[in-house]
Amino acid sequence: MTTISRSRMARIVCGILVVFIVSSMAWGVGLCLKCKATPIDMPVSLTVGTVRTPEFFVKSTDYRIMLKVRRGLPLAQLQCLMGIRLHEGRDYCGYAHIATAIAAEWKVWDGERIVAQGSVSGWSDKFAVSDDALEKYLGTFASEANKKYVLELTFTKDGTALNEFKPRLIVEMY
Repeated sequence: MTTISRSRMARIVCGILVVFIVSSMAWGVGLCLKCKATPIDMPVSLTVGTVRTPEFFVKSTDYRIMLKVRRGLPLAQLQCLMGIRLHEGRDYCGYAHIATAIAAEWKVWDGERIVAQGSVSGWSDKFAVSDDALEKYLGTFASEANKKYVLELTFTKDGTALNEFKPRLIVEMY
């Protein structure tokens, strides 16, 4: 039986690690120690104007952009203010004369280049609800591993009626 010296074993293990790292980067998975599943989760004011996030690192996957508010009103009222409407059922927002408070345009920047953009206004059925929060999905974008991005969100309608519910801007893996 042959024995392997410690230094030879260390070289073999290091070689295997290098092959793993290089192959994962070649497939776009990337080894990104700065990437997070939720790279952006920050408070935001919904006043008319532009908000820019700090730079964030991503993995090679799709990301979702959302606005999240705490529940502090009856759910139906909060849904109206957020511009969320279910397709089935009654038009509570119309009956109660509650208009959406959210209208915005967004851009995702990679340095000086726009890699994705979109807008949100009117009514949407893309949302999530929990016991303590309501989230409205604004859009998605595809990313490249280990790149730095910045999200620019321009509110075009005064949504300050929702500021008391601690709005947060969130970017997370989709």
